Parts: sequence; C-alpha cells; structure tokens
Amino acid sequence: MAKKEKSKRLQVVITEEQDSLLTKTAYQLSNSERLVSKSEVVRLGIEMLNRAIEDGDEEAKELIEKLVDSEDEGT
Repeated sequence: MAKKEKSKRLQVVITEEQDSLLTKTAYQLSNSERLVSKSEVVRLGIEMLNRAIEDGDEEAKELIEKLVDSEDEGT
C-alpha cells in the first residue's frame, strides 16, 4: 500500500477579490467530469509560484513585491 502523504491545515484571511479569483479559477479548471475545489487551486498556485521563483521568473518577482507592498500597507 502507498504511504499516505502528510498534510497540514492552514487558515488564512483573504479579501473578497481574492476569494472571487479562487472561485473563478476553480470553475475554469473544472469540467463536467471533475470539479476542482478552491483548496486545490491554492495548492496548485503554491507549486506554480515556487517553480516560478526558482526559475527566476520576473513576473513572479513582481507579484511577490506587490504582495509585500500590500502587507506593508496593512491590507
């Protein structure tokens, strides 16, 4: 039997806009045979962002700067 992957639960506060983007992305990735959850979108996003950062992607760097700037502003 395959070893079960360990997982952790994470709770975060997101804006209405971010929630809307999660819902929209999950809907776009879903089809009649498989519904994609917002949690799956978050997990995929984490992997994609990490890969982009490791590859030195300039757009990923800009997104991170935007995130850091918005946290500095208290949002």
